[in-house]
Amino acid sequence: MFSPVSANAGNPPPKCNKPTVSSLPLPDDISMICLAYVPRCDHPSLSEVCKTFNQIIASSELNRLRSLHKSTENVLYLGLRFSRDQKPIWYTLNQKPSKEESNSLNHKLVPYPSFPCLPCWGSNVIVIGQEMYVFGGCIDDELTTDAFAIDCITRTCRSLPSMRVARGCAAFGVVDEKIYVLGGCNKKKSSKDWLEVFDLKNQTWESFPGVCNKNLHEITLNSFVMNEKIYIMDRIRSFVYDPKKNKWASESSLNSGWVVGSCVIDNMLYTFGIEKGISVYDPKARTWRKLKGVDEDLPDMRGIQGGSRMVNHGGKLVILFKRNESGETKIWCTEIALERRGQGEHWGKVLWTNIVATFENSPTIVQCLDVII
Repeated sequence: MFSPVSANAGNPPPKCNKPTVSSLPLPDDISMICLAYVPRCDHPSLSEVCKTFNQIIASSELNRLRSLHKSTENVLYLGLRFSRDQKPIWYTLNQKPSKEESNSLNHKLVPYPSFPCLPCWGSNVIVIGQEMYVFGGCIDDELTTDAFAIDCITRTCRSLPSMRVARGCAAFGVVDEKIYVLGGCNKKKSSKDWLEVFDLKNQTWESFPGVCNKNLHEITLNSFVMNEKIYIMDRIRSFVYDPKKNKWASESSLNSGWVVGSCVIDNMLYTFGIEKGISVYDPKARTWRKLKGVDEDLPDMRGIQGGSRMVNHGGKLVILFKRNESGETKIWCTEIALERRGQGEHWGKVLWTNIVATFENSPTIVQCLDVII
């Protein structure tokens, strides 16, 4: 079975919570406060300066000071898989602004080689605070019951209680401080363990006497929470599950619009439109609308749905997609500020767009997560 602790073996991160900075020319307290104001985009370079800096960057004390002085940031983490049998490799989007304005030429993907690994495929990953909760997935062609949490500050992980059944490509969502995990297993849909719930407060699993949806395919492609309901897309159709009322319903209005790389911002679903552009789904009105104001500034994204991701980056919409150019694979990134106007109109403004990484082979973007740290 997969051991979260061993995922970081060979290159363990520092474990010092209160690193000494006495080797620096300033008193310890002042040095720590100064480093707390350094943008996270400079942390990879700063950690290479010396062992002391590396310890400080990975310490919980620095994170406490950043929170105290309100210098936390939204950081994007990407998991890239270069072959089906390879575990994803972690990267962060390193955004370096210039003094005058955002300089897109400085925005690059930076490898995170010491970050704990995920199973090859099929894991559910959910961001809770500064941690990523990881459930299930496939290891050596077998589904696993393993669950663990990755601390994005210290780059370490801790074991969580195992799920009752092994799962991969399950549907999931967080409602009322509980993580609902549905399907993705070989259990019959009449089984009490087809739906499990992880209580975040007590850190325990419990069976949930939920009504199973016999029409939902065991392998789901995507799932989101909007207005405390879990929206699920499988290979054929879309459904919505209300855990509070324990009720299922089909959501046919979603079927023609959303894709694997969609994301939710302020209870609205953003996705790539069938034609060039971005569409927005309102779950209350059950209608699609076009995101206005961005078409002229968007890069050509036709035909890239299979290798793309959207993510809520601190209320802004970030799009990542790959394109093969001249024998290389280039990953493009676009950041869009969003605005709602009268009569249900959704507007956006492209802040920047550029190539953030180039690879000789073609990776798959398997995870794209936003964490406040």
